[in-house]
Amino acid sequence: MIKSIPRLLLFSFLTLALYNCEDPVTLESRFEGPELVVEAWLNNISEPQTILLTETQDYYANRLPTPITDAQVIVCQTVNRQPTANCFIFDHQSEGQYVWEPATAGQALGEVDMEFGLGIQRGEKQYASITTMKRTATIDSISFQLEEESFGLDAGLYAQLYARDPVGTGDAYLIRTTFNDTLLLNPSELNLAYDATFSPGTETDGITFIAPIRFSINKQNEDGGFVPLESEDHLAVEIISLSDEAYLFLRIVQEQINNGGSGLFDLPVANTPGNIFELETQEPILGFFNVGASARAERTVE
Repeated sequence: MIKSIPRLLLFSFLTLALYNCEDPVTLESRFEGPELVVEAWLNNISEPQTILLTETQDYYANRLPTPITDAQVIVCQTVNRQPTANCFIFDHQSEGQYVWEPATAGQALGEVDMEFGLGIQRGEKQYASITTMKRTATIDSISFQLEEESFGLDAGLYAQLYARDPVGTGDAYLIRTTFNDTLLLNPSELNLAYDATFSPGTETDGITFIAPIRFSINKQNEDGGFVPLESEDHLAVEIISLSDEAYLFLRIVQEQINNGGSGLFDLPVANTPGNIFELETQEPILGFFNVGASARAERTVE
């Protein structure tokens, strides 16, 4: 499971333990050169885990982000921000994707309530982050129900996700749907939940997800309308636990996606707070590190 751990990356964790990692990202509006972007959304399933490294680019650049292929990437289980011997090397495979693969059946990064550290080195620069895996919801079932035509909804068959939030407030989730082997990635299909509803501060702890969240697993068209299911359609749903910081990160991303930028009362574009820091400057960089517990279920329309 464990290869030799680069000393500079271990030093990243030790340095990270010395300062607080909660400052927001503040970016200049003018592009001043490429910066590192980290997409590290990992889980506790025994399967390949991927971290994507790319560079920022000018707004007007008509190309895909440039992948970073020359970095060293490691994730360690940590205790009180100090790395343990349980570390996982992520090797570059292609197009900026750094992958760790289980060496044996059942091997995973860790368990709920464990703390994890991310270390990245590229050239002389080092980056690090710390997060804790939170618990996830329990999926009871995916049901199919016929719905009559109503405002904004065509008549037809739709899916609902029946999942229960555990007792105790403060549980955040990302809900992802794979429809006929395609992960739903339309902006309106970014589905977040906090306890059993959309946001903190409601009295919905420890209950089944509310109806709008149950219904959100359905595919949507370009206008945000739900698309009825057909025979042989297959849905696979995953609920991934989020740290409070990860929930805030994705909530702001969601608000920015929904900000059309064409009206007087549109929200101004804001920078999204990340939790990964360059160690020399202690400045946050773009992207996020989350290790979540995963609950999965799937069903096919007969």
